[in-house]
Amino acid sequence: MKADNNAIKVHLVADSLEIGYGDHVIVENMDVEIRKDRITTIIGPNGSGKSTVLKAITRLIRYQKGSVMLDNRDILTMKPKEFARIIGVLPQVHSAPADFRVKELVSYGRMPHQKLLAGLNAEDERIIKWAMEATGTWQFRDKSIFEISGGERQRVWIATVLAQQPEILFLDEPTTYLDIAHQLDTMALVKRLNRETGIGVVMVLHDLTQALEISDHIIVIKNGKKYSEGTPQQVITPQMMKDVYDVDCDIITVPGREKPLIAYKQLV
Repeated sequence: MKADNNAIKVHLVADSLEIGYGDHVIVENMDVEIRKDRITTIIGPNGSGKSTVLKAITRLIRYQKGSVMLDNRDILTMKPKEFARIIGVLPQVHSAPADFRVKELVSYGRMPHQKLLAGLNAEDERIIKWAMEATGTWQFRDKSIFEISGGERQRVWIATVLAQQPEILFLDEPTTYLDIAHQLDTMALVKRLNRETGIGVVMVLHDLTQALEISDHIIVIKNGKKYSEGTPQQVITPQMMKDVYDVDCDIITVPGREKPLIAYKQLV
């Protein structure tokens, strides 16, 4: 699979990926193009391979077949720090020692830019403050990571990845375990970061309403294979919902809203 040279630059291209564990193949023949200028969301049922794809294209796990090229370079040949200066990843599960202060955690995002045994310099401090102000976490800088709420903690983790100054930010189910207010805050933050800083965003999401609302491009995965991809309006249709999720719904256009809404059929 080759990108159109006349189109906007594609930053990451995964071609014919096969991903699995031992003899068990989870994802096969997967092609993915990630562009920096947009928010891309990967959706699909539980166990379909969404997170597996995200982990493979960000080097968290190895793939068995295929290739992943970042700006025409094989990601497996790139040094870890070099890769981390371009690709920032926030896994679904993350943890920090209980005695960590918020700013201390965010400062670890500067490691890809630091020389061995070098401390933080003025530029590092400036970027740490920028990442924390951009995520609304600067006021928590002296608190323990466990003294703040789950939604605030998630913003701190996003700030940590932002401190890497990546070109593309990968988030694996960033709203999991958050209440609806913090989910919406997180989605608004992601959209603002993309629009104001130009950072590309790739997310795995379960909430299809959020995916429809925030995404520029959606990839649908079913049983380890790509079912479809395109704009939210092209992809999230009653037929896709039936084929992929086995649910009945209507897609409703609301006057004054840019994106439509999903109306599920009555439960009883």
